[in-house]
Amino acid sequence: MFWSRGYAGASINELTAATGLLRGSLYSAYSSKEDMYLVAVERYVDVLKAAFRTDKTGLDAIDYVLETVVRLTVRDPERRGCLILNTIPESYALSTETQEILQQELKRMLELLRTHLDQAQDEAGTDIDLDPIVAMLFAACVSIRVLGRAGQNRRLLKNIAKGSIEATRRSFQLEKE
Repeated sequence: MFWSRGYAGASINELTAATGLLRGSLYSAYSSKEDMYLVAVERYVDVLKAAFRTDKTGLDAIDYVLETVVRLTVRDPERRGCLILNTIPESYALSTETQEILQQELKRMLELLRTHLDQAQDEAGTDIDLDPIVAMLFAACVSIRVLGRAGQNRRLLKNIAKGSIEATRRSFQLEKE
């Protein structure tokens, strides 16, 4: 419900209907709507972690992550996008603690990308500034999820991923020359 309607848009009545629980049962299981939301975020993050797990390293792992973002986006028949990104515009309705959790999850994605780029740098024997590349790859992931939610076609989403990984590969090749 939160994923489709957003935090602010998901009413308690909709949550009771979606879960099949009565209002009292819902509140005895969770102390607040925000606690329900946090459980949804935790489950969502667990799914993402499992999806991004790979034995690949370096640029092959970056390619895997971007392709996974595309796959997760287009395989969702409702095209809901990213639960975390969808909530950012309405995060004013959330506690400071929950806002920090959302920011931490975005930071974890940046760290995942950085880890794989550090591996690529070690594998290539280069010493380039990785911060702009991390930012570009993160922006690609965000845009794939947002544009996917907006109904853009798979080809565009795949091309965003492809263009980003090709630009990243070129950055490493230029450094070697």
